[in-house]
Amino acid sequence: MSEPEFEVNNINALVENLLSQAADANLQMLESFANIQNRRAARLADAEARLKADLGENHPQVVALHDAAAMAAAMNHALETIAVRTARRPKVKENEWLVFGRVLDANGNPVSGVRVRIFDRDRIFDDLLGITETDEYGDFAITYHERDFAEPGEGLPELYLMLSDTEGNLLYSSRDNIRYNPGRAEYFEILLPSS
Repeated sequence: MSEPEFEVNNINALVENLLSQAADANLQMLESFANIQNRRAARLADAEARLKADLGENHPQVVALHDAAAMAAAMNHALETIAVRTARRPKVKENEWLVFGRVLDANGNPVSGVRVRIFDRDRIFDDLLGITETDEYGDFAITYHERDFAEPGEGLPELYLMLSDTEGNLLYSSRDNIRYNPGRAEYFEILLPSS
């Protein structure tokens, strides 16, 4: 009995479909955990308020409930933030590539409003693959297409980033640290040097 033959395009489509389904499931899971933490924080805060009326606000059990409610609220906020960031990330379609990442300052805080340019290094003139700005979380995403980099005699792009501020001052360049043979989605986390 002969083995069934699979076309590469069919396999790629199946893999992309599976990855899309996994991303959707991940987002639903994050939102569900955020809802659970939100309800937990509300229940703990309610219990704290009731116990505070009976025992006073400095009682160890009241303090412990206050701390637990604050931790649950912080966890809820973190999960909601991750869910928003995940939902914003574009999904890669056939013949598309994605460069995404995050820009942080020297202290690890997100930097918004940074202009991000993605390039394909070539022998003579580098190809600009896309431009965007970081959002309030320091996140960025650029989708580019095969037509943006495919040239006769060349393979996959040789990626690098250039970051600049609102006045056009160069903040960061990875031109000397090319990312060769990129996958369909490439992640960059950039830590800007202190000024």
